[in-house]
Amino acid sequence: MSSTSPAIIVGLGGVTNGGKTTMCKSLEHLFSSTKSNFRVKSMHLDNYFRPNDDPHHIHLDEFHHHDWDCLEALDTEKFVHDIELNRYQCDLLLIEGFLIFNISNAKELYDLIYYFDLPYEECQRRRSSRNYDPPDPKNYFEKHVWQVHLKTKQEVLEYFNKKKLVIVNTKEESFDKIQERIVNDIEIILKEKQIQ
Repeated sequence: MSSTSPAIIVGLGGVTNGGKTTMCKSLEHLFSSTKSNFRVKSMHLDNYFRPNDDPHHIHLDEFHHHDWDCLEALDTEKFVHDIELNRYQCDLLLIEGFLIFNISNAKELYDLIYYFDLPYEECQRRRSSRNYDPPDPKNYFEKHVWQVHLKTKQEVLEYFNKKKLVIVNTKEESFDKIQERIVNDIEIILKEKQIQ
């Protein structure tokens, strides 16, 4: 592919602990190892969390805890800036994160859009098995994280209602099946770009 044409940008967004990071790393490995002269980069929204003492944070008095599940907790300007830089430095740019589709300046950049979703019980089970720094306070998932997820998911569904939004459920669908679908979708766009 030409170095002057922008990368294919694949968005892997959605619910916390939905399998986004695992899928992103697997796709990066797969496309890096099987495509000759094919440059792949990945970006992870978790790398853009603001430091704990950043004044942009919203503090939740009920939990004596910052709200780590809102856009204010993230340096979204740097995130969008890095997308713009990276999209001309590779052929395939994989972007994953729980709020990537809620960042207004990035919504139009994705060629493929996958929303990872889980039922409440499975999401809670996976979340409780993870260690966070700082740790989740008691009832933070039930009273805050899940409520924010429902709200931000609704925003995504409303915004992308007429666009190619694919919802995947990593509890109901196997990892391999989901990956196979994403790989096929990427390869279709790759062929279209090569024809042009």
